[in-house]
Parts: sequence; structure tokens; C-alpha cells
Amino acid sequence: MIKRVLKRYVQAGLLSGCLILCLSVSLQAKAADALPTLTQQDYAWIGERIYQNECAGQPRYLTHWGKGEDFPSFGIGHFIWFPKGVEAPFEETFPGLFAFLSEISTPPAWLAAYWLQSIQKQIPFDAPWQSKTQFEQAGSSEEMAVLREWLANTRREQAVFVVQSFHNRWQHALQNRPETEKQQLSQKMSRLMQFKAGTFAAIDYFNFKGIGGNDKEQYQEVGWGLIEVLQHMPAALFNQLDNVLLLQGFVKSAKQRLQTRVDLAPADRAESRWLTGWFKRLDGYLNE
Repeated sequence: MIKRVLKRYVQAGLLSGCLILCLSVSLQAKAADALPTLTQQDYAWIGERIYQNECAGQPRYLTHWGKGEDFPSFGIGHFIWFPKGVEAPFEETFPGLFAFLSEISTPPAWLAAYWLQSIQKQIPFDAPWQSKTQFEQAGSSEEMAVLREWLANTRREQAVFVVQSFHNRWQHALQNRPETEKQQLSQKMSRLMQFKAGTFAAIDYFNFKGIGGNDKEQYQEVGWGLIEVLQHMPAALFNQLDNVLLLQGFVKSAKQRLQTRVDLAPADRAESRWLTGWFKRLDGYLNE
């Protein structure tokens, strides 16, 4: 049923570009050239590490609305879902996750019904809560409990979604870049993907702060995504054989990008309050 309706939704032109992209992903999808071959055990490991980073390994954080945010987030990767009328310099990812997981696991009945209603009325699939207060009031409801259970039971599949989203976003981001820059970025990524901790750092940072090179995810025309992190790393780091030094360089560059983001962010967002936690997450890459 869900598959048939998803097809109708695409044909009707009601899905975002992100969601259409995610619909083409399957558990057996071919990984990007830069990615090593990943087993189901690898996906499970990646999923658990992201779950720890985003949710502290606690099911209650699978549905979350952060302080100072205009939207809730869901799942192991805190995939964001915009309420009606919300605009933010971030990529909305939960609708794509919902479509992907619904191909694998039957979603909660209330969420499937809400999604189908959006199709019937031909309106966007917006988050049904308009404020953090309203969201938290619903936190102990049966609907939210069932949603958290669904998300807890699909952690490995969510990791597949993250990895394949990384694959698609990376390839798309490189398409329109000058050939020299494309080659440089590809070479850097390939080197980072040669060892487990580097692979996880790239994938987790993508899920954490985006692929980069995105006009939507910038402050004062300066980005903080994975591409920006790689661009600000010296090429010499990628030409030596010491994986620890390379990973240390990645963490250093990522910290610099996030510090710059905080410095350029609108004052009313007070993003400096997140910096300690962000840096702790980055330091964790060195312990993989």
C-alpha cells in the first residue's frame, strides 16, 4: 500500500527533491566509488555510533525538539521535520527518512494516516506540531511511544539511509564543480575512506552538519559542511600514510568550520551554547 501511494505521490509532483532522491535508494543500492564495501554489521555499527552521538543511546531522544530550534527531529540521526511556515538554513530530512523506512517497515498507523491525508488534500507533509511546547505535551502520548518504538527498531536501516544519502549528496555536490576541484575533493575523500575511523568521521559529519557547498546551509555566504572541512585541510595531510594524523587534521578543520559558523550566526540563535558538545563529538572520532 505504502509503495503504491509513494509512486502516486511522486507522479503528482508533491514530493521534494530530497524525498524523490531518497525513494530511489534501496538496501542493496551501490555505494559511491569512494565508499568501502559495507556489510550489514557495518551498518549496524554505524547506526549505533550515530545513535550514541545524537541520542546518547536513549530512546526518548528519538523524538526531540531542541532548545532554541524551530522544528523537531527524529530518529538516530535527528532527521529534521519542518512545521508549516518554518524556514531554516538547514536541509529537511525526516520526510525522506519516512519514505525510505516505509519501504522496509510498516510505519505507525497514525503517521501513515497523516501522510496519506497530506496526499489526499495535496498539501505539504509538514510536521503536525507548531511549537516546542505543543510537541512536548504530546511526548507521552501513545502515538509518540509507537513512533519511538518504530525508530528504535529500524536503527540499522536508518544507518543505510544516512550512508546512501551521503553517497547521493556527495555525487550531486561534485557534479557542477570545476574539474580540478572535483578531482581534489574526490582524492581527499578516497583517502579518508581508506580506514574505518575516517569513513565514520566523513559519514557522521555529513549527517551532523551536511555535505556542504549548499547555499541554504550558510551564514554570510560561509558554509560549515563536509566539503568546507575538506577544502580547508592541507593537501599534504592526504599524501602521508599516518591515519591518526589525517584524522586529527579532519577534526581540527571541522572545529574551525564550526567555530566560524558560531561567529557568523545571527546573535539571537546563540549558537555558542552548542560548541562544547559539537567539539566533544568531533573528538570522539579520534577514539574509534
